[in-house]
Amino acid sequence: MKNTIKIICFLSFFSCHQKETNLKNKKAKENPKLKVLLFGTYHFENFNSNRNADLVKVNVNDVLTDRNQKELKSITDKISNFNPDKIFIEYPFSKQKKLDSLYSNFTATNYSKVKRNENYQVGFRVAKNLQHKNIYGYDLRTNFPADSLFKQMEKAKQFELLRKDSLELDKIERSENELFSSNKTLLEILCYYNDAKRRKEDINWYVNLANQGGEKENFVGAYLASEWYRRNLYMYAIIQKAIEEKDDRILIISGASHIAMFKEFIDYNPEWKTVELLDIMQ
Repeated sequence: MKNTIKIICFLSFFSCHQKETNLKNKKAKENPKLKVLLFGTYHFENFNSNRNADLVKVNVNDVLTDRNQKELKSITDKISNFNPDKIFIEYPFSKQKKLDSLYSNFTATNYSKVKRNENYQVGFRVAKNLQHKNIYGYDLRTNFPADSLFKQMEKAKQFELLRKDSLELDKIERSENELFSSNKTLLEILCYYNDAKRRKEDINWYVNLANQGGEKENFVGAYLASEWYRRNLYMYAIIQKAIEEKDDRILIISGASHIAMFKEFIDYNPEWKTVELLDIMQ
């Protein structure tokens, strides 16, 4: 009799567990994860050194050359095949109306005559391919007191930290200038900017170098790092709030440093899943 009761209890438990598993699987099918294609890039317009506002000064390639235009078409065609429901670009969130006007009035049959800017060369191109009515800006600026950080590091006599920073910047500038002076394809260069190792190094500068800056009771370094996190969190929030229930996949185009942060945030989001550029180029 006891054995019979045990068997009944086991079967009842197994049946309940199976129903719960089936329900979870059903919900997962009904609510699939939002696929997020991350397109981290160098800023195309930095080809013009006068417009390069980045800390790292790199002589980037001209995306308007025949070779790069041909490759950009191939890359953006593959992204178009990914078929994102919404496209987000690094354009001021506060100027969405201006962006709407720019996009609605934009027509191009020859992108080599268009601005050297990833928003146009990638974002607009894909959006027009897919006949999207809108493209979404999410950029939002916060403080970035780099000058104050270095001054406070000198005041605190953090000469070893300054040396490490100088070596790190020199290393990045050297390796990236070598990259652009090589014969690598545009896709190979973009894959470098979307590499997990590079993303980790990018975030490492804020967390493990800048964060230490300043005297014992001065937190200029931590403030700079927190402002960087705040900027990216705000931009991520803008993207989150734009998502609708019908959206199945999106594309985020941004400087590689922002994409490194977005990847971290999305990894904590159980409802979103990242897709890498290389994945759709296979």
